[in-house]
Amino acid sequence: MSLKLVPELYCSDINITKHFYVNVLGFTVKYERIEEQFAYFTLDGVDIMAEGIDGVGRRWLTDKMEKPYGRGVNFQWDVNEIDLMYQRVLEHAKDDIYLEMEIKEYQCNDQVAVQKQFIVKDPDGYLFRFCCDARGQNA
Repeated sequence: MSLKLVPELYCSDINITKHFYVNVLGFTVKYERIEEQFAYFTLDGVDIMAEGIDGVGRRWLTDKMEKPYGRGVNFQWDVNEIDLMYQRVLEHAKDDIYLEMEIKEYQCNDQVAVQKQFIVKDPDGYLFRFCCDARGQNA
């Protein structure tokens, strides 16, 4: 079994979070523990866990949780179908778009990375930057 980074984020309402990740972003539920208000989501090799703040599971909190929970962090993930994902967000959660689709160049040592990207805010304020290699694409 290989280990990888899988963020576990607290949410104010697991059902709203589940709807957002599944119906808006297109993730699937890998498994869930309903009694703990916990769900594990996956899409294109991207995994993320969400747990209701009022669930019965253990809590690893370093301070009081105040909305928006995602202050100061954004998660970047490569996805296979960025245009399809962006269209879903436009149709179902347009007001949650934090950064509209763009093509951006980033200097990476002696190379320039070109990525197509957008940022969406989930119901609890976490920011997700979805991207793909943009060489030869238009925003």
